[in-house]
Amino acid sequence: MRALARRPAGLRGLGQTLFNWFVRARDYYFSQSRPIFEALTLGLALLVGLLVMPALIYLAGTYTLRAYANGGVFALFFDFYKGLIELRPSCWIVVAGPFVFLTLFRIFRFVLRKID
Repeated sequence: MRALARRPAGLRGLGQTLFNWFVRARDYYFSQSRPIFEALTLGLALLVGLLVMPALIYLAGTYTLRAYANGGVFALFFDFYKGLIELRPSCWIVVAGPFVFLTLFRIFRFVLRKID
């Protein structure tokens, strides 16, 4: 019983270090001035659009439509980046999608706050 009283509260070891890193990164992100905050938001959203969205599209397509016709996940990434260079609208919609979604979410949240 006494050992439980001496143990510190919270996470221990690697979990505590990882959580502290996340808290510091979040605090840094929200402490920036408005232009830098918006630039970081745009950069993170574009990074998600360039790296995460094609992988999610591949997973959803593989699950619902079977294997990708031109190969595996790397073939999809190659075709996606090739489409960006060729200015295909579908590829640019995927890249801009996270930022547009985030912007719409922020607009709706602003409107709902003004209604109350």
